[in-house]
Amino acid sequence: MKTCFISHLSRFSKSRKTSLKITALCGLLTVLFSPNAIAEGKLTVYCSVQNVTCEKVTQHFAEKYNVETQFVRNSTGTILGKIKSEKSNPQADVWYGGTLEPHLQAADQGLLESYRSPLQKDIMPRFNQLMQQRGDFISIIYLMELGIGVNTEKLAKLGIPEPKCFKDLLDPAFKDQIQYADPRVSGTGYSFLTTLIELFGEQQAFDYLKKLHNNVAQYSKSGLATGNLATGEVAVDISFMHSYVREQEKGSPVKGILPCEGIGYTLGATSIIKGARNLDNAKLFIDYLLSPEAQEIPWREADSYQLPTNIHAQPAPKASDPTKLKFIDIDFIRFGSNEESKRLLEKWFEATKADN
Repeated sequence: MKTCFISHLSRFSKSRKTSLKITALCGLLTVLFSPNAIAEGKLTVYCSVQNVTCEKVTQHFAEKYNVETQFVRNSTGTILGKIKSEKSNPQADVWYGGTLEPHLQAADQGLLESYRSPLQKDIMPRFNQLMQQRGDFISIIYLMELGIGVNTEKLAKLGIPEPKCFKDLLDPAFKDQIQYADPRVSGTGYSFLTTLIELFGEQQAFDYLKKLHNNVAQYSKSGLATGNLATGEVAVDISFMHSYVREQEKGSPVKGILPCEGIGYTLGATSIIKGARNLDNAKLFIDYLLSPEAQEIPWREADSYQLPTNIHAQPAPKASDPTKLKFIDIDFIRFGSNEESKRLLEKWFEATKADN
């Protein structure tokens, strides 16, 4: 606002002193009604992406909009549990990141605030139907393809050829050499489960998991726990491809392999927590996360290579080209159902008898 209507009153004032007071008032109003000033206040974010990404994105948002912003980082399943337990007294405003399905479950349980950002129009067209169905509570902000991570030095030491397919991992040679995230607490682990169901059908998927259990060294608590792969504690990890690119950049002998059966993937989401104390700033933060600027921060500043969903955002040079990937069809609505998720997780536990 370059001019203020109050300033024009100065011509009618009877003294220079009065004129100066009115001009000063005009300047004050200009500040008060500037975008940054409107956004002043606080924001608390529950974050399920990498810690550095949480830090960088919230820092840029805070500086851009003059909002005191803090974040708490936890895995997707852990944060869903926190939001449930805090339903009567929410301790955060926004849930940033993590796989889509737990966000859908939170929406079904009445844990989210309704908000459809105008920037949803810039999300990849392939997800238009999904956004039309569930965009009142959730926005999609990135895509990650599921792959098999291997420690090439460890495999060579063990004399095991690199796996090309998920089914290769059933080879007894991999006994106690595989880790993947526990789907009860990790969105990454749940994405692996749903990918297998879409690839093989439910019965065959659980038959596969029972056999795979014999080769699993541990079920990690987060899909980001790729350090064990990098150090060679395990030879194989099942997670998202961007994690392996990051380990490579650190100098680890890690390689990501897209499975021959087809490529599963997940969508990263964001949503506003029901009862958010800083609702206006929460909406502004959702808009920011959907912008090209915010979606490029992870790869530009945090060594994180998720694919942005905004059609105007530039992907990382090292990221996969989504137009060339053999993606499978995933029924996010089905797997995002609270009842279906509960049923599948109980069935997973019975199949694996995971006690960790």
